[in-house]
Amino acid sequence: MDASRKIIHIDMDAFYASVEQRDHPEYQGQPLVVGGNRSRGVVAAASYEARQFGIRSAMAMNKAYNSARNAIRPSR
Repeated sequence: MDASRKIIHIDMDAFYASVEQRDHPEYQGQPLVVGGNRSRGVVAAASYEARQFGIRSAMAMNKAYNSARNAIRPSR
């Protein structure tokens, strides 16, 4: 193995949620879920605040909102 080779880990699961929180300071500290529509969509990213409610990527949006009823879904 090459000693100069480096392996890094980046938490991309929360990336899009972090971008939304950066662009919208009012979302800071709030459970934020980025994904598709509530009836058939899935979670693309969840903020660390939303993860405290058990929300994870690829979870059905409907299940995510049932886990955290006060979760914010940014409109774009």
